[in-house]
Amino acid sequence: DRGALRDAAFGGVGTVRRILVFAAVLTAAFAVMVTGGFWFLSSPDRATGFVEARLAAMAGRPVALEGAWVSPGLKPVLHLRQLDIERTGSAQTIDLHLDPAGILPGRQLIAFAGIDEAAFTYRMRGRDGSGGGLPGYLSTVRDVDITQLRLSIQRPGREPALLIITEARGNLASGDFRLTAAGGRSVLHLNGSAEGLSLDGFSGEMEMHGRNFAELAAVFGLSAPDTPPFSLYGDVAHEGGIWTFSPFNGLVGDSDLAGTMSADFGRPRPRLTADLTSDNLDFDDLGVVIGAPSDIERTTANDEQEAANRAYASSGRLIPNARLDTTRVRTADARVRFTARNVQAGAVPLSAMEIVFELDNGVMTFEPLAFETADRGRLTAYATIDARTDTVRTEAEGELDGFELASIGNGRLARGQMHVAFALAMTGADLRTAFASADGEITAQVVPGTRIRHLAVEGAGLDVGEILLLRLSEDEADPGFIPVNCAGGVFRARDGRLQAENVLVDTDDSVVALDGEVSLETERLALAVAAEAKDVSWGNLLGGVAVNGTLRNPEIDVDAAPSVLQGVLAGLLGSAAGPLAVLPFTELGLGEAVSCDSLPGPPAG
Repeated sequence: DRGALRDAAFGGVGTVRRILVFAAVLTAAFAVMVTGGFWFLSSPDRATGFVEARLAAMAGRPVALEGAWVSPGLKPVLHLRQLDIERTGSAQTIDLHLDPAGILPGRQLIAFAGIDEAAFTYRMRGRDGSGGGLPGYLSTVRDVDITQLRLSIQRPGREPALLIITEARGNLASGDFRLTAAGGRSVLHLNGSAEGLSLDGFSGEMEMHGRNFAELAAVFGLSAPDTPPFSLYGDVAHEGGIWTFSPFNGLVGDSDLAGTMSADFGRPRPRLTADLTSDNLDFDDLGVVIGAPSDIERTTANDEQEAANRAYASSGRLIPNARLDTTRVRTADARVRFTARNVQAGAVPLSAMEIVFELDNGVMTFEPLAFETADRGRLTAYATIDARTDTVRTEAEGELDGFELASIGNGRLARGQMHVAFALAMTGADLRTAFASADGEITAQVVPGTRIRHLAVEGAGLDVGEILLLRLSEDEADPGFIPVNCAGGVFRARDGRLQAENVLVDTDDSVVALDGEVSLETERLALAVAAEAKDVSWGNLLGGVAVNGTLRNPEIDVDAAPSVLQGVLAGLLGSAAGPLAVLPFTELGLGEAVSCDSLPGPPAG
């Protein structure tokens, strides 16, 4: 009936009133508790110990805290001073802006974290899967602003690397952030977003520049060769433990560089994979890789280039004293393909190059190391460097095909093509020790149709009469050349000594032979050049031509003693009968043609 309905309605209203009153009481009680909590935490004397204990529980390890307190307000701020979390990190100043609504599901309790003068240890993922990622308690933070964070990157079996994050801002909830960091004399600028604290799904942009890319790579546990100063920028992404820098472009020294790079940190040893291209390579920029000197006057140089130049200037040696960093090559793997479409190499007639390099468990392979010359000649080499032990062993072999002799001396010495092959085995962690132990051989032969400067042949035989006639009749703009029947020979290497064997040049005019050796240990030259004329000529001096000095500073000497005796004999004969004075200077042309079959030939096919 109506009375019953009225009583029920008023009863429902009463229940609602009681619920609202109860809620108001709870809210008031909560407000009192919050106010009381803020009052309790507003004093450093009361708050420091309490906050220190709560932080230790969250971190799961001991925590030391010099001071903590809360500034009350609609968005209270928790201040932490001189915080130190054992084996994790520390901070001089942390200000945490709290969000009261953070107690609700899906909300972060800390709306903003300001951190200054901090240090954090980041342990990269090991074989057992430990390490990697960021502490889980950071999930309670939404926005963060960090200045001067010393990030120590630790990896099992390696010394820690230091990265200074000078500025970092981001939203840990959305994953958007940007940072500027410095490490290994390099600066990194990173801007992008990730799916969470693990950084999986990160994508963004990165710019990096520094003095030596090898130092920056070492910060992250990667292996890379020394480089001149560099500046690179491009897209960056992270997925499943693999960071990808692709595509990117920029400069390394005076050379442009573009391509892709990726770093896989999910392996027992991190692995760098790169596919690199240069449209214009300054060959000078590769010198620092092997400790060779560089032209640093026209560009900004780093310490390694300056040190290599000082060492080269003071040594008198041609072979650099560069040493392989075995620690670097044993702790990381790599596979790199590098292609230079155009090469600027000064007096060296290079036009392009290609390198396919792989580093696996301390063993480096080059398959191939290829260079092209401006006249379409090609040097293709294959090398293996085993650095798994302190006794570094190197095996190298290769061929030079289609090399144009006209590229030597502006085409004024010889014209034609030459084929060279080599196979060497060496032992040593530095270049000089390795070459001083070289065993193997180097062979060379010119191809049919090669022509040699006539004046050079007569000079090798000290045929003064022919030299004078040629100098008087020859056109400097169009010097005279004579055909080469065959030319070539072998240099056999044993314990770093290259011995010339059957090194000959045969023409219709003369047979020129080279004998002697080259020491790769001392770099001393001890070579003798002799020529036997096949035709009768007047004005031929006795003696010989020697090539002495060093690889860096060769010297050409003439043995004049036989010529003096020759002159004395001519004087005696001339006193008896004037015309007889020419006999000591006359070459009867008794030289015989050599068998070209005895010379090394180009490979079949």
